[in-house]
Amino acid sequence: MVRMSLSAFLGSLLLAGCVQASDGPTTTFDGLAGRRTVDTNGNVAMNGAAVTLEGRVGGWVEMNGASVDVRADIGGDLEANGASVEVDGQIAGASEINAGSAQLDGVYLGPVELNAGNARLQGRYAAELTANAGALTLEGDHAAPVRFAGQGRERNFLGRERQDQSRLVIEGHLAVGGEACAHEVIFERGATLGGVMRVRADTAPDLPTGIQPEMVVFEPRNGERCQEV
Repeated sequence: MVRMSLSAFLGSLLLAGCVQASDGPTTTFDGLAGRRTVDTNGNVAMNGAAVTLEGRVGGWVEMNGASVDVRADIGGDLEANGASVEVDGQIAGASEINAGSAQLDGVYLGPVELNAGNARLQGRYAAELTANAGALTLEGDHAAPVRFAGQGRERNFLGRERQDQSRLVIEGHLAVGGEACAHEVIFERGATLGGVMRVRADTAPDLPTGIQPEMVVFEPRNGERCQEV
């Protein structure tokens, strides 16, 4: 199987006319549950318990709800906030995702900021990814640095101390590496690094065949809290 490089793939998208636009009206929805299928050069804002967006948006998109589902090509920025957030499309601008649970797929040309309890990232990422999460699984292709901080609960709802169990699982390709801080960092079989990955964790990660030891710089975390990125 021949893999097209991420840079070549993204270059072809840009040559095909992927440009950011924001002229046109703003489509809005405020209600309990709503689904919109649009084709607009303007913007979209949706607020509700369960909101779904499909189609093409030339401008920015803002989605707020308990359940947020975005399946659209977006020429501007994306902001999605919800208990459950799913995104699958092409985002030309920056993406900010705040969720209890998040799943991302598609193509992200701008930087991605993620704050979540747990998340799985698939797809292709052209710019830097910064993530604060309890648990994150990284799949797909990442052309820019990945920065991750594990966020563990210090106390449960009874006020008792609780051990940090934050975790980063790497399954995809990190073209230039990055840095991660978590209770545990796991490199799965099939993960690849094109640059150095700096890891702060409570134990050193086991490296699968294909990742050279010099590509991972390990520093013991000694139980210290990870600072948000």
